[in-house]
Amino acid sequence: MSQRSFRSALVATALAVAFVASASRDALAAPSVWLKARDPVAASRLTLLEEADQFLLKHDLAQNEAGFDSSSAVDILRRMRDVYLLEALKRLDQAGGAESPDPRVRVRMGHVLRRLGQDGKPPNPGRIEEAIRVLLTVTRGSAPPALTSSAWNELAIAYAVLGKREQEVHAYGEALAHEPLGHHRAVLFANRAESYMGMGRLDDAIQGYREALRSLLPIEMFQFGVTALWGLAVATDRDGDLDGALASIALARAYDRDDHKIHEPSWFFSPPHDEAWYEALGAWSTARSTDLGAVRAEAYTRAIEAWEAYLERAPDDDRWIPLGRVRLEACKKERERVLQAARRR
Repeated sequence: MSQRSFRSALVATALAVAFVASASRDALAAPSVWLKARDPVAASRLTLLEEADQFLLKHDLAQNEAGFDSSSAVDILRRMRDVYLLEALKRLDQAGGAESPDPRVRVRMGHVLRRLGQDGKPPNPGRIEEAIRVLLTVTRGSAPPALTSSAWNELAIAYAVLGKREQEVHAYGEALAHEPLGHHRAVLFANRAESYMGMGRLDDAIQGYREALRSLLPIEMFQFGVTALWGLAVATDRDGDLDGALASIALARAYDRDDHKIHEPSWFFSPPHDEAWYEALGAWSTARSTDLGAVRAEAYTRAIEAWEAYLERAPDDDRWIPLGRVRLEACKKERERVLQAARRR
C-alpha cells in the first residue's frame, strides 16, 4: 500500500503510502546557531532527525534498485537496505524514540519499525506491533494534521500487514479526515478500497476506487491512478463483470503500458496469493487485445497458469475460490475457441 512518494500503495493492499512523501510536508531545516544556543537538546534532536531522513532516503533508493536489478548485486542492495533502516532507527532512538516530544520522530520511528517487521523473512509481527504502539501516541496527541494523517496511514499499512481489516479501514478513514491534498487522498481512498475488497465488501471497494480516481487531476493519473485502475479491475471482476475488469486494465495500460506500477518494490499483496489474480486478469487482457496469434496464445497460457496458481495458493476458506474456478474454466474455453477460429483461417 505504498507509493514512492506515495508509492502505490495502491497497495493491493497495494498500497501504500510512501513515507518520504508525507515527511516532505514537514521538511526539516538545519538547526540554526540560535536554536543550538537556546535549546541544544532540540537542536541535537533535529540533527538526528535529519540524519535519519537521509538513511530513509538511501533505503528507498536501494529498495528501488533492488526491485529492478536482476544481477547478483541485488543481494548486496537488499542487505544495504536493511542496514539503512537500522541506522535510521539508531538515530531516532537517540532523538528520544517512542518518548520523544517531537511527533516527527515518533512517526518516522513507527515507519522504520513497520518496515523492519514487514520486510523481514519471515515477517516479524512483534516489530509491527511495536510500530503500532508508537504511532498511536501520535494519533492521540496534538500533532499537526499532516503528521496525524501520516501516522494514521502508517497504522493502516501496519494493520494491513497483520491482516486486521477492521482496524485498517478505520485507520484509513482517520487519515482521510486529516488529509486535504487530492492525490494523497486518492492513495488513501484506493488503499481503503483494497481493505474493503479483502473483507468482501465489493460495493464499498468499487466506490472507493472510483473516489480515488475522481480525486486526481489528469496529469496525476500517470503517477497515482494506474494502481487504482488495477484494483478497480479486480473488484469489478469479483463483482461479476469480467469485461468491465479487462476494460479497466486496458485503461491502466494507457498510462503504464508495461505494468511497471504494479511491479514496483513498494507494492505488496494482502493476502499474498492475490498477486495471481492480478496476473491472470492482466494476461487475459493481453490475450484479448493483441492481433498477434503467438502473443495471444502465450497470454492465454499465462492467464490459465495464473488462475491455477491462485487456486493452488489460496487457503481453503478463501472467499474467491469458487469464482476463481469459474474464471479458470472460462479462460480455457475462450482460449480453445479463439485458437480454433485462428486455425480455420
